[in-house]
Amino acid sequence: MVTRRTLMKTISAAYAAGLARRAVAAKAPENKPVIVRDAKLIRVRDPKDKRTESYLEITAGSGLKGFAGPLMKEQAAAFPPNLHELLVGRDAANPDTLNFSTLWNACFPGKSLERYAEGKDPLTGETIWGIKRSARHTETGWRITALSAIDLALWDLRGKTAGQPVWRMLGAKRSRLNAYASMLGYSVKPAEARKTAREFFDQGFTRQKWFFANGPVNGDEGLKENIALAHALREELGPDAVLMFDGIQYVWKSDDVNYAIALARGILPCKPLWLEEPLRPDDLEGYARLKGETGIPLASGEHWYTRWNVQPFLERKIVSFVQSDPEWCGGITEWLKICERVRQHPGIQVVPHGHHVLAASACVASQSESLCPMLEYLIRSRIAFQHCQTRPLIAAAGTFAMPEEPGLGPSLDEARLERL
Repeated sequence: MVTRRTLMKTISAAYAAGLARRAVAAKAPENKPVIVRDAKLIRVRDPKDKRTESYLEITAGSGLKGFAGPLMKEQAAAFPPNLHELLVGRDAANPDTLNFSTLWNACFPGKSLERYAEGKDPLTGETIWGIKRSARHTETGWRITALSAIDLALWDLRGKTAGQPVWRMLGAKRSRLNAYASMLGYSVKPAEARKTAREFFDQGFTRQKWFFANGPVNGDEGLKENIALAHALREELGPDAVLMFDGIQYVWKSDDVNYAIALARGILPCKPLWLEEPLRPDDLEGYARLKGETGIPLASGEHWYTRWNVQPFLERKIVSFVQSDPEWCGGITEWLKICERVRQHPGIQVVPHGHHVLAASACVASQSESLCPMLEYLIRSRIAFQHCQTRPLIAAAGTFAMPEEPGLGPSLDEARLERL
């Protein structure tokens, strides 16, 4: 005779067995080899507008493909010449064995990235602090951005193989992120900026970053215009707006710490969340002096590489926000290691530079909101930047919905694009 108690035990056992089977099935893609069949740079073109872009494509034996891009010209040129031999035949399933660091060591044996911790370029041995970098990236930096792309394409392939978004594979629980409006390209004339800022604030973008147009070459008048912009925006939006300011428009033409100090003191009454890159990214001592003399919260890092390049800014408590970008700093794998370092310094947060929302959003979603409070979204350029995807990811009303497509998100639209 089957009693109620026996029946309930049977049902419970069956339910538990079902859960176990589902757990095994969920883990199966992680344990299954993902052997790389091909790896190459490709160029694609939209037949309608003839726009062309470069991407990295990594193909598994199953036929699934992982992508990274669009790539910058210098980044594409910096890929290792033995890219095919470097990846083909290897198992891409385990991020601990095939990632940015292991690829670097394979490409540059004996040239440890830890040399950054000594203030030395790992390839040239030259000092990295105090130099006057004349472009966004150093020659070594371009190589790091290229290997970063490989790391991202591998993660994209892993997600597609597992049938999961990468952000979920990283353990993320946030499916919606706070997004700040990055206002590059909008007029910074106070009257026009007020109008634009109000428009986006009323749409829900209560967090906004504006870009200073003037630098030391523009003299005192340019400095006054920068400061006037900050005051106009604060006056227009009131105390509830979160305002940030970026000096990237002038920073490559300046290593003038006195100018940065004057700018910081001028905007401090506006209570900015941060002042971003008011000096060249390698001016460690300049940053230290600026922080010491003004106390203004500083943000930087989009042009730093690896956890070791970030470390002195953490140890000396120079920056409040680290902006390492997974597209450039060493991929998702290295970005996660940077977060591990930042967690050891309470009060400092990570808000990645917004070169592309695919990898950056997965990274932000993978961390707590207390560590990674928001995502950068460049209002005027991000949709166009995602031109080759099956759909663009768009921030609206100050938030960003995470994609549910397997991999990093909407993939390359191969049905629409021509291969060159």
